[in-house]
Amino acid sequence: MSLSTITPSTTHKVTFTATDPAEIERICAEELGVPLRLVGCPDEYYFSLAHTDAGRFSIDVLSGAGLSAILDPGTDDGTAVEESHRAPESALFVTGERGVITLDAAGVVEQIGPGESACVVRAAETRRIDWTGDEPRAHCVRLDLALIRDIAAATTGVADVVFTGSRPVSRAAERHWQETVDHVSRTLVGAPGIPVTRLIVGESARFLAAVALATFPNTTMESVRRSAAHGTGRDEGPETAGRAHPRGSTSATDLPITAETVREAVAYIEQHADHDLTVADIAAAAGVTPRAIQLAFRRHLDTTPMAHLRRVRLERVHMELENAAPDDGVTVTEVASKWGFGGSSRFTSYYRDAYGEAPSETLAS
Repeated sequence: MSLSTITPSTTHKVTFTATDPAEIERICAEELGVPLRLVGCPDEYYFSLAHTDAGRFSIDVLSGAGLSAILDPGTDDGTAVEESHRAPESALFVTGERGVITLDAAGVVEQIGPGESACVVRAAETRRIDWTGDEPRAHCVRLDLALIRDIAAATTGVADVVFTGSRPVSRAAERHWQETVDHVSRTLVGAPGIPVTRLIVGESARFLAAVALATFPNTTMESVRRSAAHGTGRDEGPETAGRAHPRGSTSATDLPITAETVREAVAYIEQHADHDLTVADIAAAAGVTPRAIQLAFRRHLDTTPMAHLRRVRLERVHMELENAAPDDGVTVTEVASKWGFGGSSRFTSYYRDAYGEAPSETLAS
């Protein structure tokens, strides 16, 4: 068995290839928090995994010569694994590349073929997995449900997220999800000598969660669609929507959302742009609910809190590139990464839209 573990400041990475079923079971339990028992291993059996844990999400690339396993088998004496040893509540998304994955969740069978993505809605109930085909390969993304709920609450006001279907709402949505996972995977690799910062990890987590909500059927999506169909919407007006109670309640609606509220939020963003901010953080600083701050920014600035945060960070990048001396050794990639921009093409597009030139031109001028 070969095993490699890397733990930078923001991600924990494990890669291994093994042919010994006992070693595979041990690594899966210790590194992935997935207790399993392999059954019916074929001849010349092997299993490879590249695991990247970024805190609120993880991305796995798996390949092998077939796999059949019983999940969550309990301990040797037949007792169940203690709750304290289980992973946080999460949603699992699987994309097949080669072979066919068959999951059995309490008698409900789900098959995922090459090029197909699925939300494993009943992941907690899955008890057996069979993976067949010629050198099967797949990608798995695990997202904390708390993160998904945060994104849903901030963007739609509906926080009680339950995934109601396993398949993407359209083929275009499925492709977008797969492209997003590929983009985030590349982002987490980083550039040589330049660390993947906590800002990049935070932005990647929220990006994945937002695309997952738009791709796979869920109660948030359905609630917003029903509201739009009835012409009522779920949005409160910016002037009355959810100013937080001084003692911390987020349900009060008796105080107005004013331009002063937005100014408070903008000031907070300016002062904390180097932090891994969320909409909830910005809302709390202004004393309102996440949904209210979204509506207030739309009303007064015709933007969103996160778009404004991105603009502020672009300004910081622009300033650093403008002020860099030729012999400083400053690079565009280094400065962009510092301010949370991990994808070079998206960052360059944002930058060119804002300043009319590529970041490399600003650095060279």
